[in-house]
Amino acid sequence: MNLQKNKLLYLTTLIVSIFALRLTYSLTTEFWYPDEDVLQIYLIGLKYFTTGIFPYFGADLVYTKAQIPGALQAFLVSAGWFIKEIPESPFVVLNILLTSSLAFLAWYITKRVASVKPFLIWIWVFITPWSLCYFSRIINPSYVVPGSILFFIGIFEIFPMLRLKIIPEKLSFYMIGFALLWIFQLHMSWVLMMPFIMIAFYFLIRNNNYKIILNRIIYFMLGCLTTGIFVIPTFLKYGLSNQNGISSTSVIQFNVEHFKEVFNYLIKYLAYSCFDTTRFFGADAAQRYNFLRDYLWASPFTVIVTVFGIIQLIFLIIFFFKKENPSKQWKAIKNITLLGFLLMYASSWFSVASPGGHSTVLYFPLVMIYTAHCFEKILQKKWMINTIIIVFISAFIMSSAIAFKNYNTISIFKKRDAVQKALKEKDYHFVGKRRYEDL
Repeated sequence: MNLQKNKLLYLTTLIVSIFALRLTYSLTTEFWYPDEDVLQIYLIGLKYFTTGIFPYFGADLVYTKAQIPGALQAFLVSAGWFIKEIPESPFVVLNILLTSSLAFLAWYITKRVASVKPFLIWIWVFITPWSLCYFSRIINPSYVVPGSILFFIGIFEIFPMLRLKIIPEKLSFYMIGFALLWIFQLHMSWVLMMPFIMIAFYFLIRNNNYKIILNRIIYFMLGCLTTGIFVIPTFLKYGLSNQNGISSTSVIQFNVEHFKEVFNYLIKYLAYSCFDTTRFFGADAAQRYNFLRDYLWASPFTVIVTVFGIIQLIFLIIFFFKKENPSKQWKAIKNITLLGFLLMYASSWFSVASPGGHSTVLYFPLVMIYTAHCFEKILQKKWMINTIIIVFISAFIMSSAIAFKNYNTISIFKKRDAVQKALKEKDYHFVGKRRYEDL
């Protein structure tokens, strides 16, 4: 009994500490530019909170001036202000969502690779550059991640060749339904979920037990309804188009130029679980050089993390062709990971936007699970554990330098007073204007 209490206390302390760390970093992330999308997502919630106008639409699709239907994005951003009217409230809500969902993913991965020390999995899930440096920003892909974690854990517990039977199947169907309409209102990448859902129902129907089939369909529909209720008003009033008559389907355009980018997309796909650093401390070679020059105390650690990330990515490709693995489900793990990449690549043929990076972060949990299985055996070796710890420490130092760089230049604190005034005066225009307002 005392052992269980100690474990619970340790886990609670760990999660609270991780939340505090991620929230602190989150508050230093990009807000005022150069990426206007961050400010625009913040404004979606701020406009709703300060005006009370029902938010029929979420993020903008800048390529075609369309908008994603549904009120969920506005509700997620504004939720914290109904408790405390301070500029930082949306960051708190986002990090509660991310910390809880990433903890769920870390717990699930430890069950899949039980021979690996749990603390390695937990720290890895929370401190990889994509997890810490990107998901902590107020931007719609960050809100996609909690839904994608529910979705892929649900899929893994539905597919017979992948399940561990640690989550009831009916709950798994609820999770994938919940996640589908969650992501539908946040990002166009929801279409990549449909083949997995179709396969899930194929396995369900194949068992010929009509009582079970009906039960699982009901749970799936309940999941869809839970999050789908926020998009119903939009469809009733506008149908499939926004106020300006432009449908979100306008982004579907045949793009032959993406055919040749297969290897580029593969690198972007696997990078979600790697220590992929370059995009986070500089957009180009000149900015990266300036960062290393200006933060000499963090430069050696940044180089260590970057080199390790490149090696990690190479081994993820090599390990795919290995037949031996501690997991009996290794072949199925490889197949579902390959399916995810093929869907990502094929979708690029019909999209204005290039996949990879922020466009397909819903694959983050899938690639993380694949990577954990790849390194399960080697992570039991003492020299590798010591190496990983060095990388973790180096990543923390690198992220601290990025936070220092951002704080006075592009974070919310650069012009926090403007946000405070917008909340006080109930006028979001003190912060900025929503795209397409003049159309």
